[in-house]
Amino acid sequence: MNFKITFMSITQRYKGIDGIAVDARQCEALFNNPIIGILLTNQNGEIININSFAENQFGYKRKELIGKPIELLIPPKLDEKYKNNRQSLYHPQSGLKGKRQDLHAIRKDGSAFLAEISFCRYKQGGKYYAIAFIVDITIRKKREHLLRRKKEELERITDEIRQVNQALEKKVEDRTLILREALMELEKKITELGIAYEKEKELGELKSRFVSMASHEFRSPLSTILSSIVLIKKYNSPVDEKNREKHIAKIQRAVNDLTYIMDNFLSLGRLEEGSVMVNSETIGKQDLMNDLDEIKMEMVQASRREQRLELSFYLQNNLFNVDRKLLRNIMLNLISNAIKYSPERSVISIHCSDETRDLQISVRDEGIGISEEEQEHLFERFFRARNALNIQGTGLGLHIIRRYLDLMGGDIKLTSKLNEGTLITICIPGY
Repeated sequence: MNFKITFMSITQRYKGIDGIAVDARQCEALFNNPIIGILLTNQNGEIININSFAENQFGYKRKELIGKPIELLIPPKLDEKYKNNRQSLYHPQSGLKGKRQDLHAIRKDGSAFLAEISFCRYKQGGKYYAIAFIVDITIRKKREHLLRRKKEELERITDEIRQVNQALEKKVEDRTLILREALMELEKKITELGIAYEKEKELGELKSRFVSMASHEFRSPLSTILSSIVLIKKYNSPVDEKNREKHIAKIQRAVNDLTYIMDNFLSLGRLEEGSVMVNSETIGKQDLMNDLDEIKMEMVQASRREQRLELSFYLQNNLFNVDRKLLRNIMLNLISNAIKYSPERSVISIHCSDETRDLQISVRDEGIGISEEEQEHLFERFFRARNALNIQGTGLGLHIIRRYLDLMGGDIKLTSKLNEGTLITICIPGY
């Protein structure tokens, strides 16, 4: 089919803005100038036109492709499958119209590339024609693959940190050796992450913010660990046992802080991907009380000097429907925040009840509190209140809690006054 005749026939049927007819030269410019490959085929799948960009994509001249079957541009192993789809394309009720497909395409020199292809169909003179719009997505797919590799590397680093935390329960000499090796590896990986993310700025604001936040938040725990290791080496006599234990406790707290930070970033990543699923189960009252008591005892180890954690219950029902893993993550975040933002010798109260037929758990502290004007921003990602900027934190804890509760159909409420403390209550429906 002659190119100009084809477009002249189109201009006879359509008019431009304000009824002004679009001539063949304008149509030809629309066809040849876009930075996207365009192929025009007839009902038999024969190529009747191709734009300049597509010529460069496939390495053919227009005259080499005119009259040839479109399967010439498809690898042989996909040929038959495409023929079936191509026949469906010309059917008036075809679901392929306007669809995007990722296919392998083959150039004249035999090399293949991954292409995103969109189809549309039109009818002229009683015959159907199809237009294929072709975009080379090879680079995009490579970037997606690189992003997956970075994520896997990040998860691997987190596992290594957890292993270091478990190893600290051994003898002092073994702990020191393992920790030194782990810290060297951790510093190396943090440096590698920083370089990698600097090179991948286009991956998005979240990734860039992660590098900045991680490098800042890791510095304090790492400094504590390294200085404690140096001091432990000096306390090598039996009378120095208390000093050794004091610095071992500091190391444990610092590693817990690192693990908490990494867990928050990984939790946010999984939430953004939509890969966090709610797995609720029916548990008895005693199981729920045991779970909360276990969490409390775990957080006692992370509490500040002479802080008290008090846990109380008022439960009338015997069965509860909860996701125990998500509930544990929520409570660890809430209690950790209460400990962090409260002074020494203060009381942190945890109360669990079901008076409203929903499970309600509240955490009250006597800490620094939050100003009224900042409370509305507390659940935003990376938000830190002004009076908490000098306290270590990522600004992700409450954001992650809100996202978990949204998944469970729950809610969270906060009341707070500056220098008087904060009360946070979560509500989980159904049992």
